[in-house]
Amino acid sequence: MSNKVKLASIILLTVLVSAACTTLPPVPPQPVVNHLPPAESGVLTDISKRITVKLQSSESAYLLLPRNDDALNWRLALVDHATTSIDVQYFIFQNDATGNLLFDRLLKAADRGVRVRLLVDDIWFAPNEDVIAAIDDHPNFAIKIFNPTYTRNRLGGLLEFSAYFDELNRRMHNKLFIVDNRMAIVGGRNIGNPYFGLSEKYNFRDLDVLTIGPVVEEISVAFDEYWNAELAYPGRLMSDKYSHEDLDLLRQAVKTYLEEHAELLASYPLTPRDWSKEMQQLTRRVHSGEGHFLQDDPIVVHGEQLKLIDMLDTLAAPAHQELLVVSPYLIPVGDMLQNMAELYQEGVEVKMLTASMASNNHTAAHSHYKKYRKRILATGTELFEFRHDPSPAIRDEADIPPVKSKFISLHVKALVGDRQRCFIGSLNLDPRAVEINTENGLYIESPGLAKELAAMFDAMMAPENAWRVYLDNEEQTLRWESSKGTVENQPARSFGQRISDFFYRLLPIESQL
Repeated sequence: MSNKVKLASIILLTVLVSAACTTLPPVPPQPVVNHLPPAESGVLTDISKRITVKLQSSESAYLLLPRNDDALNWRLALVDHATTSIDVQYFIFQNDATGNLLFDRLLKAADRGVRVRLLVDDIWFAPNEDVIAAIDDHPNFAIKIFNPTYTRNRLGGLLEFSAYFDELNRRMHNKLFIVDNRMAIVGGRNIGNPYFGLSEKYNFRDLDVLTIGPVVEEISVAFDEYWNAELAYPGRLMSDKYSHEDLDLLRQAVKTYLEEHAELLASYPLTPRDWSKEMQQLTRRVHSGEGHFLQDDPIVVHGEQLKLIDMLDTLAAPAHQELLVVSPYLIPVGDMLQNMAELYQEGVEVKMLTASMASNNHTAAHSHYKKYRKRILATGTELFEFRHDPSPAIRDEADIPPVKSKFISLHVKALVGDRQRCFIGSLNLDPRAVEINTENGLYIESPGLAKELAAMFDAMMAPENAWRVYLDNEEQTLRWESSKGTVENQPARSFGQRISDFFYRLLPIESQL
């Protein structure tokens, strides 16, 4: 559908309901803007060269980031030492303490001459159109919104979403953070307090990987594909009501916000600092191996697109002994159950970790997963559900002082085959991730990294951190076993959650989860 046709249809809809809506203008032809070459100087360049000179030509280096504070600190460190470019792509970028802290650092980098490109999905991005346009007015800070509704109020947006459901239902779930085309962070985290340990309600047990080397170029090319896609809407076109002074007002507002939340952000530096000592540690902490960046096509052409799940099946070598799978939201799609059964028949030990109802931040997704438990177990797969009250070691990685959240939720999306190769990314094993949204991630052949990741998963599946779900052979009923003992009802945080679970499973929404 052309922008003009879409715009005319939206206007007609809004007239019918007498809603006064702000409507985005069509996008004129845009120049193609690609990533910059790797920076030639600076701390990131020096460390990158020191690491890559020791690698084989096809290899890159990797550092796992399971701790929430490390995940944010490494992002801040990369930004603080950026010299030429920063490319950022996220499904969620929240207007909270960690979101403001990272945005402030990005803006400071742009102010000192670093080219910043920020691509965010429209559905969870909070700033209004005037603020977005003001940011994009910065000479070094470009922002684009992926797949926005053209009507910019609640009623008009709802009408548009209903009229063009298939098109607007497809969201950009990708997560990328690239600095100087030298280092990149890929994984499951969005930008917001729960991902970096500062939510009092719940914090995520999540995972990213920091990478250095040739695969960063692949990641940068992948970012360009989305940045230049027709669904990436330029921020400067979202409003013509902003002034140049709005950016200064925004700077002050962010500064005030950070000052007011300084106590909450006590574990993080509020201003740029020198991270050279931490950077030096990378030379002895990283694992090496060949990596490939995978992602869904940003747009559907003639009803077809290249899907990450297919690329993963094609590229990844089959497991011969063991396959470890972690997916917080789990609803088998397509041949997934059949493939798991075939692996078991071939002698492969398959273990799968997902969220329990108690640890799930998305009860609706759990409500439609639970009917697959017995079918998953029937394939020979060992099934584990992450506890909301894990061991102090896990909680220490998720909750960052001064916060102690009410519960810990699982958000890791990763696979490990034979402790030799792995995949880390944004991909959940559910219909929305596999069939609807766009996703990305890194496939890595590195025994060192894979063994570290497998050991991490072993710990997460241990009785103090997870329930082992099994079928009582005599009664053919499910049981949950952990260090707390064995229970006959699925663990929940409250009776209210059980009520929500009951009603969610009655809704015909499985294909959208």
